[in-house]
Amino acid sequence: MSAEVSSTIAEGILQAAVRLFARKGYEATSTREIVEAAGVTKPMIYYYFKNKEGLYEAVLTRFLSQFSTRLRAVVDESREPRDYLVEVVWAHLDYCREHRDFARFFYAVFFGPEQSALGGSLMSATRQVQDLLIEACQKAAAAGLVKPDRLEALVMALNGMINLWVMATVKQGAELSRDVAVQIVEMVLDGLASDRAR
Repeated sequence: MSAEVSSTIAEGILQAAVRLFARKGYEATSTREIVEAAGVTKPMIYYYFKNKEGLYEAVLTRFLSQFSTRLRAVVDESREPRDYLVEVVWAHLDYCREHRDFARFFYAVFFGPEQSALGGSLMSATRQVQDLLIEACQKAAAAGLVKPDRLEALVMALNGMINLWVMATVKQGAELSRDVAVQIVEMVLDGLASDRAR
């Protein structure tokens, strides 16, 4: 089997799994349903991912790695401080807009039972993304957009607004655009404006 065929099969399984996990949840999705949706045989899951848990880990790794790479590129760009924050927020929103099934699945696991092994794995996998948001906010604080002692408030406010908009998108069909990213940054910076002026 050629590498191209192998990667096409694995990709098809990953995409089918994400769609089903988003629609039905991880626990309620059977491997039979995944292989039927992917148009492959059951041994293909075991060949590429070992088991359903391995497929879950591959989904997390694949999508969070793609997102981290995209966000890292944005964090490394040189821009005006306010535009820089807008691009960081837009990177979050745009990725979730492009990958709604993954976003829906991500939030279902994130807000799922605390005792879930999936939740612990998810929190570990998202650490790099959170660190990149913190790094972006540190750059904004260093540029004078907020006082350094308000850094934590900036991180929490941006993170909260990003999450609220993504949840509104996956649950209610809200449209995401760069204008939304601008509004988020403006609201957060306006909210911290009194601290900037002191």
